[in-house]
Amino acid sequence: MKPVAVITGAANNIGLAIANKFSEHYQVIGLDRAFQSEEKGSGIAEGPFKRVACDITNPEEVESALHLARTFGPIKAVVNSAAITEQRASIKDTSIESWRKMMDINLTGAFIVMKASIPHLQESKGAGLLITSRAGKVGYAGFDPNPAGTKAHYCASKAGVISLIKSLAIELAPFGVRVNGLAPGSIEGTMIPKELWAGLAEKIPLKRLGLPTEIAEAAYFLCSDGASYITGHILDVNGGTLMD
Repeated sequence: MKPVAVITGAANNIGLAIANKFSEHYQVIGLDRAFQSEEKGSGIAEGPFKRVACDITNPEEVESALHLARTFGPIKAVVNSAAITEQRASIKDTSIESWRKMMDINLTGAFIVMKASIPHLQESKGAGLLITSRAGKVGYAGFDPNPAGTKAHYCASKAGVISLIKSLAIELAPFGVRVNGLAPGSIEGTMIPKELWAGLAEKIPLKRLGLPTEIAEAAYFLCSDGASYITGHILDVNGGTLMD
């Protein structure tokens, strides 16, 4: 029997690529508010993994989805990929509503998912993984094509995720649970308009944008036994735009 993995943000792009990759070795339960079902928390078998409609900012929906996932076996991996972004804007033009929405989904949502996952991961001695961003480490300083228009709320939310990863790693290590993070750079088909790809690629040492499947491969590694002595680490997958 395959171990169970729960992947949030599994409807498209990076989250979908991760769900598909994990489906090679796990029974995957993909969560996303974009999935349609007769009621929240009910699973639909579709494609290589089971899809469940779930809003990660709602603790009850998350608990219900994890309970459903547990019926397939112990949950061995939880990957939080769900996130949003917005168009660039100066900090003075960023509304309080936009700030709160960004934090609610990107940071609080990650907290809700991982908090609910802790008993399951302790039971299985499994692994957690949170998708953060290069922007969470450096903001948009020195790289963004329009530095006058940043995404301060996005950067701040992803920086918070990095601190959450490290806190989880310390807290859960005594229980044999590992927690790591991935910090993607510029990835095709995600939140970057296609008209910016060529200009961005010129600034990347590898001279191209990354692929969602490349993030998925790294995610699978960090949750696998091959990474059994790695915890609290933020792996950069950015083509060389940040080397730390």
